[in-house]
Amino acid sequence: MNHIDVLGLLRQYGLHTNKNLGQNFLKDPSVLEGIAKAALPFGENGILEIGAGIGSLTTLLCQRAKKVVTVEIDRSLQPLLEAQVPFPHHSFLWKDILECDYSALSGEYFSKEPFTIVGNLPYYITTEILSALLMSGQWNCAVLMVQKEVAERLLCPPGSKEYRALSVLTQAFCKGELLFEVPPHCFQPAPHVWSGVLRLTPKDSGIEDREGFARFVKSAFLARRKMFAASPAVQQALKMNKEQLSALLRSADLPENARGETFSPEQFINLYKLAQKNFL
Repeated sequence: MNHIDVLGLLRQYGLHTNKNLGQNFLKDPSVLEGIAKAALPFGENGILEIGAGIGSLTTLLCQRAKKVVTVEIDRSLQPLLEAQVPFPHHSFLWKDILECDYSALSGEYFSKEPFTIVGNLPYYITTEILSALLMSGQWNCAVLMVQKEVAERLLCPPGSKEYRALSVLTQAFCKGELLFEVPPHCFQPAPHVWSGVLRLTPKDSGIEDREGFARFVKSAFLARRKMFAASPAVQQALKMNKEQLSALLRSADLPENARGETFSPEQFINLYKLAQKNFL
């Protein structure tokens, strides 16, 4: 299958890719089809697309969903995109995704019903976008193109070198799957790294205060080699002293000399719930 002529289409409108916005436009039709297919059946009623590219994925999504809203920061693409995406059930929202309120978007565009998120995320703000999504409960599925190493890091097991706070939060709040990998030549311009298509499906963690839980998890990774109970950051996050943290670990059947980066997402959840119930 021939690749889409991204450069030819951009030249037609006097445009070029913007390195400052991390633009790497997908040009492989099979990859675009794979992403669109992965978003269904979750996204039949509503899809929020992060970044439009040249509209190729947007078109596929519009052919499958009853409502599609695309958040795009690059207003210079407007003439091209409005010509490429002429669907009446599609809307462009010309703003920075990091400035979006997902709850407000749900009410304004999706009748407060859960929607699916699809996007080829700019590498330089992937963490910020993922963090915001994980704090939101408005969506039912997210199909995201990210750097392959990032996808693997999000899904890696406890105690591994790449295990991070964001790994814990992702696995605590979602079921994650790396669906397939994408080589650099599928993009224009080609990035220097491989990408991966990640599907996240929310699951019930039983955590109501996600922001508080996130602060707690992040505090456990600030000093990776420091014992959990002796960490000033953890003590501050939970408002507990060393003796109380030691008691918390005992109540969770964890060793008092344990380090935070060895805890599984389930153990973090259990610790936070025990702390809220018995200490906070």
